[in-house]
Amino acid sequence: MEVFAGFLALGLFIYLLYVLIKPEAF
Repeated sequence: MEVFAGFLALGLFIYLLYVLIKPEAF
């Protein structure tokens, strides 16, 4: 379950980075 939580946190982190880099897409 720790692996799933880590993967979810990593995906959320990448998503936030993408939003910060390309805010005009949202």
